[in-house]
Amino acid sequence: MILIPEKDAGAAQGDPVVRLERAVGPYYVFRDAGVEIVLVSPDGGSPSMAFADSDISTEVIERLKRDRAAIDEFSDTISLDQVYIDDFDAAFCVGHPGAIWRPNSDNPAAGLIARLLDAGKPVAVLPSGIDLDPKGASDGLLIVGDGSKSSVMVAQALLGALHEPHTKPERNVS
Repeated sequence: MILIPEKDAGAAQGDPVVRLERAVGPYYVFRDAGVEIVLVSPDGGSPSMAFADSDISTEVIERLKRDRAAIDEFSDTISLDQVYIDDFDAAFCVGHPGAIWRPNSDNPAAGLIARLLDAGKPVAVLPSGIDLDPKGASDGLLIVGDGSKSSVMVAQALLGALHEPHTKPERNVS
C-alpha cells in the first residue's frame, strides 16, 4: 500500500496527511484475505495521518484503535526508494499520484506506479487523481475509485484481479 500525504485532507495548518479513511478499510480487506501488506510512504517512517472524513465506519476506527500491530505498521512505513517491484504482485495507492508517465513528476510515487504498470501488475488508486497520458495503463491493470466509501470496493476489486489470470486481449485481424 502506497500512502501519499495530501494537503487538502483537513489537517491543521495545511500540513499534508495520509487520509486514513481511504487506507484503513482496504488494509483490513487485504489482511483478512491473508495478503502480505507492506506500507510505503514517500520518506518512510511515520507519515502524518488523520481521519478527514466523518463518514468512515465507526467499526473500522475502533478496530484500528484496538489493533497494536496495525498501528505499528502504519507508523513504520518503508520509503518509496526501498520498493523493488519484482517483490510485489500489486499495489494499492491512497492519495494523488499525479502524472505517472512524466519524468519530472513532482510526486515520486508516480514513478513507482508507472514501473508497476509497465511490469503488468495491477494497481488500484484512490482517489482518481491520476494522469495517464501518454501511455494509459501500459501492460498493467488500473483500478480507480473515488470517495472514502468506495475504498473497500476498490480493494476487493484489486484482490479479484490478483486471483484472475492476467491475459492481454487478442486483436481480431481480418
